[in-house]
Amino acid sequence: MTNTLLAPRNPLQILGRGLAVVFSLIIIAVIAFFVIDEANARFGVMAISLAVVALTSDKGRMGRLGWVLDLGLMLAFLYSAVWFFRVKEELYTGFFTATPENIVAGLAGMLAILVLSIRAWGVSLAIMAVVFVVFGFAGPYLPGILEHFGMDLAGFMQIGWYSFDGVFGRVTGLVADNVLIFLIFGAVLERTGAGESLIHLSTALTARIRGGAAHAAIVASAVFGMMSGSVAANIAGTGVFTIPMIKRQGFSKNFAGAVETAASSGGQLTPPIMAAAVFVMADLVGMPFVMVMAAAAIPALFKYIGLFAQVYAEAIRLDIKNLPEDQIPKITARDWLNSALVFVPIGALMVAFISGKSPAMAGLYGLLTAIIMGALLNPDFRREPKRIVHALADGGVSAAQIILAVGVIGMVLAVVNETGVAIRFATSIAAAGESSLILALILAMFGALILGMGLPTLPAYLIIAIMIAPAIIKAGVEPIAAHMFVLYFAVYSSIVPPIAYGCYVAAPIAGGNPLATSFVALRISVIGLVVPYVFVYSPSILLVADGFSWVEFACTILRLLAAVWMLASALGGADPRVGRLGVGQRSIRLLIGAAAMMPLIYLWAPAVIATLAVGLFSKTPTTTAPLKT
Repeated sequence: MTNTLLAPRNPLQILGRGLAVVFSLIIIAVIAFFVIDEANARFGVMAISLAVVALTSDKGRMGRLGWVLDLGLMLAFLYSAVWFFRVKEELYTGFFTATPENIVAGLAGMLAILVLSIRAWGVSLAIMAVVFVVFGFAGPYLPGILEHFGMDLAGFMQIGWYSFDGVFGRVTGLVADNVLIFLIFGAVLERTGAGESLIHLSTALTARIRGGAAHAAIVASAVFGMMSGSVAANIAGTGVFTIPMIKRQGFSKNFAGAVETAASSGGQLTPPIMAAAVFVMADLVGMPFVMVMAAAAIPALFKYIGLFAQVYAEAIRLDIKNLPEDQIPKITARDWLNSALVFVPIGALMVAFISGKSPAMAGLYGLLTAIIMGALLNPDFRREPKRIVHALADGGVSAAQIILAVGVIGMVLAVVNETGVAIRFATSIAAAGESSLILALILAMFGALILGMGLPTLPAYLIIAIMIAPAIIKAGVEPIAAHMFVLYFAVYSSIVPPIAYGCYVAAPIAGGNPLATSFVALRISVIGLVVPYVFVYSPSILLVADGFSWVEFACTILRLLAAVWMLASALGGADPRVGRLGVGQRSIRLLIGAAAMMPLIYLWAPAVIATLAVGLFSKTPTTTAPLKT
């Protein structure tokens, strides 16, 4: 699998990737050997990240003007650095006072981060930050519930730049300490050839299932999606292999792109890594990392069961057969051995977690294990040590991009803390929750989808967790369920139209239409979209929630299985025991599936019984005629 992050095109980009290698090595060395002053570490990480993104980003049509602009931004940040360290002692003692000089310096630093975040992630994140800042200053002039006391420039700069609550706040420290190593780990795992091995093995194992190519793509994208900090990056990395494979088996262009997008987004919700959001969630919830991973396991499993079921129903509807025996890849002993490229590093990671190691140290164990397994099992990896260098460069660039995104989130947090808007927002949703919890959840869902649009997973979760999770906790939802709820919809913002940025990456690879792809992705992800409501009302499915009940757990699993079958066959238009379904059959199954998702026993119990009846009394078709797509 070839990484497509950034191929150097000129000496400055080569220099930037060289700096990214150094950045990765610094991260590894600090985890293994050193303890650095927190302020120095956070500012240093931000400074290196800014330089890496400035040097490696594609300037497009700006030509030399782009390099001049980036040089100016780096000089602006250097100027801000001088003032930051000049007043650092005052920050520790709490006697810092904003002056015109250090305000200008802070503004220069913020501007540099904001502009270069656009290079890394597009305009969505920057627009959101600007909107929040404008909201902060315009408070006294806003109408109705939006009105607040406002903030002045000195107060904003003090909390946003010259404190440990904004750009260099706890979130930046948390990501720098625990998350960046996993981006390097994912890049190294990709360069060892683990991706090719996983795709080959999953293709061979699923080839006898109808729609096997799509099932194989789901497995591969899920595994690599959990290590990627971006749905779009994962689609770009795995989609070039999986999407053509899905199309060759007979699925439509839009369906192929939708499967890859849905699987890649689901990988962000898959333990043990969950795109590193698990470590931030554990810190915010105050729960051990292993318990958060356990909480994520069953919901993620059902998200993928639902996706597999939708693909299977589509294969039946289109009369796509499983591959002929002579076309099924043969699994050799070497293939099983090569699977260790994926599973042994992840196993080492899990062993380190369970034995009580910190997330950063567990990530380091996984990284070193990946390098060792690559050297042992992949002759190309042994012959080309430069693969490790390229992996460190890829990981360093990814780490730099994430840190800039977190820096921009720090600006948003400064406004949130200064204006108290999060408390007001939480109170409004909690008030709605007093009369109707479902209304509070729907409001929270739409808020999460809107705030998360166009953002990578970790920054999206951060801002939504701070703005919305406290609101639904106030409405009576358990903290772990509330944070899992907002994480799910932060991730699903990548497939929800009209933004659906993941689909805009997948559609060109598939040759499809981005908007049509997003609607298909939404349809095949319906189980994943509903699962968050299920674990809010039945938190036992999270395994670690207070008041865990085996009865509730078993009943929830039973009704979810019924819902998956009914909804997949209704939305897919086909059933393995019946063949193609008519409008009436689909409508009835849709109602049964919806009832099975309800937390009321007088609704879900009859739905489960109806599902069993469908299974017992349906007849297997002798032939299935394909439908035109």
